[in-house]
Amino acid sequence: MTLSDVILRYLLSEEPIIEINENEINAEEFKNVDEISIGIRVIIIGKNRRRRLVDLGLLQIIVKCGHLDFIRDYLDMKFTLRDIYAKYRAYTELEYLAINDECVKLINDLDLKYVLSRVKSASEKRSPSS
Repeated sequence: MTLSDVILRYLLSEEPIIEINENEINAEEFKNVDEISIGIRVIIIGKNRRRRLVDLGLLQIIVKCGHLDFIRDYLDMKFTLRDIYAKYRAYTELEYLAINDECVKLINDLDLKYVLSRVKSASEKRSPSS
């Protein structure tokens, strides 16, 4: 299955979230897919039974600003969210996007920019050394 297949499956399912298995999508595919809408959410189910909710549109924005390593690690279900936080100082793709100003510059949606500013503020309060 490819990222395009996952998006089509999401759109056809008429469900707010679909589940996919780990390794059904990879980070490099985000560079080759046209604009992905924010809000296309999938739950990735790892072989280790770990589950992670991801927003494909947010991941694509992160790829556009050149942070492919985060996406690779975030999609790799062998990493816990604690592992992700230890390496990137963010637990989720939304938080990662919020703390990277060069990524925020790519966003035109004012509502999303507001949400990101709130998430960044909360993140800074949790971890003032960052």
